[in-house]
Amino acid sequence: MVCLKINCPTYYMFIQEEKNELDIKDLWKRVLAELQITINPSSYNMFFGNTYPEKIENNEITLICLNGFVKENIEKKFFSLVQESVNRIGKGTFKISFTIKDRLKEQQEPAKAGPLFENMPSQQTPRSATSVSKESYTKSNLTPKFTFETYIMGKNNQLAFAIASAVAQNPGKVYNPFFLYAGVGLGKTHLIHAIGNRILEEKPGLKVIYTTGESFTNELIESIKSGRGGGRYTSNDFRDKFRKADVLLIDDIQFIAGKETTQEEFFHTFNALYMTQKQIVITSDRPPKDFKKIEERITSRFESGITADIQAPDEEMRSAILRKKRDENQDAVSNNVLDFIAEKIDTNVRELEGAYLQVLTYAKAFGGDVSVETAAKALGQKIKSETNKAINLNQILKTVCNYYSVKTADIKGPRRNKELVIPRQITMYLIQELTKTPLVSIGEFLGGRDHTTIMHGVGKIEKDILNQDKMREDVINIRKELSA
Repeated sequence: MVCLKINCPTYYMFIQEEKNELDIKDLWKRVLAELQITINPSSYNMFFGNTYPEKIENNEITLICLNGFVKENIEKKFFSLVQESVNRIGKGTFKISFTIKDRLKEQQEPAKAGPLFENMPSQQTPRSATSVSKESYTKSNLTPKFTFETYIMGKNNQLAFAIASAVAQNPGKVYNPFFLYAGVGLGKTHLIHAIGNRILEEKPGLKVIYTTGESFTNELIESIKSGRGGGRYTSNDFRDKFRKADVLLIDDIQFIAGKETTQEEFFHTFNALYMTQKQIVITSDRPPKDFKKIEERITSRFESGITADIQAPDEEMRSAILRKKRDENQDAVSNNVLDFIAEKIDTNVRELEGAYLQVLTYAKAFGGDVSVETAAKALGQKIKSETNKAINLNQILKTVCNYYSVKTADIKGPRRNKELVIPRQITMYLIQELTKTPLVSIGEFLGGRDHTTIMHGVGKIEKDILNQDKMREDVINIRKELSA
């Protein structure tokens, strides 16, 4: 046996660094195993599914988090659990710190714990161009430009983005069905297309079908008409198209409300796909429990998987969206102008981008640079017209009733059923907020109610808007419909 002695400091340093790297990986895997038992699965997947160790030096451990949202929640909610587990398993006292870094694909070694954030695409690392054929896009009905890479993620849509990424990575295996709801112009259509495009890119052998609730209904009607008239598109063709899909993406499912035949066909299509573990993704403008004219057997299936929502973007997020659009188009617009637009337009992404285009068009028409003053002039009429738009009491009442699928006579009537109380109080709140009608007059309009009842209803909604995301979202959506 020959003994080889190496007196090279660099060699020993390399060995020690490699040992430390292996030690920290092994330690973290054992910590994750404990946390997985202690923490509920959804929280574990969300906050630890893509958190990994970077280094250990002098009993100081650095952990890498996906983003600030994950880092903040681990530090606030789970730090003591992590600290206790690390000290026990590592048999010592360790100082733990968290940092944020983008994780390049070739460096990824995600925790083998759950699919939610595993292999989630980095927004900083663009993917190579896809080789998906035009024929595939035509058959699937997808829009190629809507991808994960062109989707801006923030606190308002982070969970939805993470679930969508996991669904695209393993269609039919996790989070099935996936029900996504959001108000108008908040990005749900972009995200559902992104799922389909990623699947087409990575699993070209799968049959992906995108449709809307309206198109599904119209195709069904056409198949029934053709069947009766001897046309080419039969009911069997219709069923083969949807029931033999590997991935079915249905946008704006609320359109099938009140359509009994469409709901019957959709119910059987859903069951056929679900029983064969095919991926189903559905979007709507409201959560399943708020549907009034869709059968319970259908809404219960929506809720059998995972549900996520997209909230309205905050001002920082709106600025980020505008900066991305500016950079993509290479427009000569300063950050100050974009921040001004983001401050003034707080409804949804669609109107935000429309306002940006309006400012650019105004500047080109009248010449000169795009300044804050130019933007103010361009948006001044829009802001003024929206503020001063005349809205009468009947419009508000009708819009609220349509949103909640209740009758105007019931809102004005004496019944105090649970399903009527909230729409009635929101009507009181919006009338007072948008028209400044006296409380006594509002009471008379709503069936002769006392002004103290109106005062209570308005106060209740004002409080709920501050404390309940669902109430705030409903009021925002109703106001959008009124402004439209």
